[in-house]
Amino acid sequence: MAQLGRYRLLTVLITIFIVTAFVVGCAPQEAPPEQPDVEDTTTDDTTDDTTTDDTVAKTSIIILIPDNPAEFHGYGAGTGFEEAISEMVMLSVSEIDDLGNYFPELATEIPTVENGGVVMDEETWETVVTWHLREDVYWEDGEQVTADDVIFTWDAFLAAEIWSSATDATEYVKKIDDFTIEVKYYYPNPEYAIHFGGEDFPIFAEHFCDADQGYYEWDCNRQPLSDGPYILQEWVADDHLTFVRNENYYEEGKPYIDEVIFRIVPQESVKRAMMDEGDADVHYWPAENNALSYMEEGNGTKFAISPTERWVMKIFPNLKARGDTPGEETIPHPILADKRVRKALRMAIDVDTIINDIFLGFGEPVWSEFFRPPFEDSCGIPRPAFDMEAAKALIKEAGWEDTDGDGVNECHGCLYAEEGDLMTMEFMIYAEYGETLEFAHQFIAEAWAALGIETKLSIVEGAVLWAQVEDGGIELAGNFDINMWDNGYGGVDPTSYLWDYYYYASDSEWNLANWTGEEAETVAALVDELYSTDEEYRMEVFCDIAWILEEELPAIELFSTLEMFGLSDRMQGVKPTAFDILTWNVADWTVSE
Repeated sequence: MAQLGRYRLLTVLITIFIVTAFVVGCAPQEAPPEQPDVEDTTTDDTTDDTTTDDTVAKTSIIILIPDNPAEFHGYGAGTGFEEAISEMVMLSVSEIDDLGNYFPELATEIPTVENGGVVMDEETWETVVTWHLREDVYWEDGEQVTADDVIFTWDAFLAAEIWSSATDATEYVKKIDDFTIEVKYYYPNPEYAIHFGGEDFPIFAEHFCDADQGYYEWDCNRQPLSDGPYILQEWVADDHLTFVRNENYYEEGKPYIDEVIFRIVPQESVKRAMMDEGDADVHYWPAENNALSYMEEGNGTKFAISPTERWVMKIFPNLKARGDTPGEETIPHPILADKRVRKALRMAIDVDTIINDIFLGFGEPVWSEFFRPPFEDSCGIPRPAFDMEAAKALIKEAGWEDTDGDGVNECHGCLYAEEGDLMTMEFMIYAEYGETLEFAHQFIAEAWAALGIETKLSIVEGAVLWAQVEDGGIELAGNFDINMWDNGYGGVDPTSYLWDYYYYASDSEWNLANWTGEEAETVAALVDELYSTDEEYRMEVFCDIAWILEEELPAIELFSTLEMFGLSDRMQGVKPTAFDILTWNVADWTVSE
């Protein structure tokens, strides 16, 4: 975002193997289980210091979030808050810092070819990666963290039939000894360095979690055992989660803050008031109008922003009839299956006006998935023009025209609707983002109305929009026409993300556009080609994919959105990142009174 003087990463080097993390959906929220009796270390007002027996003042902060997290991993829900609380209590084998560098957490080092941790058979391309784990990490109940916990979590992950970039590539994961794990891949896995890590793979305790309950259902999703910097002390639904310092955390002296409370406050204005009055310390993902005020000096607050963009406001058209689930060959969507219509919809959106007048200058135009380093030039794809007249002509060419003068087009020779059918569809967004997205929602609908499209606006909770099919999820059930929300890939490589959203395969449930056909199959074949050690070739393949996506538009990228957080002036060490969730380095946070 140029208006903020946002600095970018100068380079992100892709090594032999590279990494990404993907966005997943949501699950409904349930009341947390009854908490065990623990000593209550909370205070009536967490912004006040209390005194311990040894007269050392206790430090406490409040983080403001809009809704209950669903669990302690992000595979049942993708709001971002699940991952944020997971980082509080559970470690991963490896992580990524705010500049895109991998670093070991439970591991002693990141395996590489140079240190002997990665060995590839030049003839078969089978690859073996060996992980060595620390021996000084313990669960809060005193049990040592070992290779058994990592393998237990991986097995539960597989049993839940969760896909990741690692699952297809992996031949086996086995224990060599209590602190050594060997992973064998059928072919090079670009994301091996984060196979058991990042925001998406917290390690659960084998002796504590009930494998028979399953990864999605087990009780430790709501009451996990900690080996991280904090321990969950209390969870009161719709109100707060209290985390207290883990006195046995393996990094001596850390964490520096004694108590962290996630306070659930849905109203944006209330969150801003709490920050202004000194009653909170972190405003998680503030709306743009509040983000602007955090940049002003002298009001007791400040802002923190990621070094490079991650999130992109994007439109997801459903290319199949409503209710058709991904991977099933059924009838096309009567309006959106025609790519001429999708192109016209994009032409009619004045992105610059949305950025400058609605999002207050936050954000930059984006028209390709490949907009972040090392793809700064979007693979040479030119920015699409805002052109209402060309959009109208394309709609007419696609067989839609308003012949009765009521303002709504009818089908006259269109490809997939019946003759005379009206050009009407539902346009959906999620509620949690706030009023700026609602204004953009209305603005775009007005533009589409000028094309003769009757657009019915709807707003739903993200937990409903992204839930699993069996839990009533809208998108994964294909029960929508066209949606708009912000997503993007974590890590430094989009391979898994591309597989998730654009791979034509029945087990890619996040192919939200329900995109099928020859071009989709071509992209699927190209994604397969990305599992290679030839980085120059991989870059060519990425751009081949980019050009097909530009022609077919199974998704419409609009602009980057804010990865910024409001902070109280006393907060130090908070480092937002495009590669992980905000709390990735919570053990390093400090407060200055």
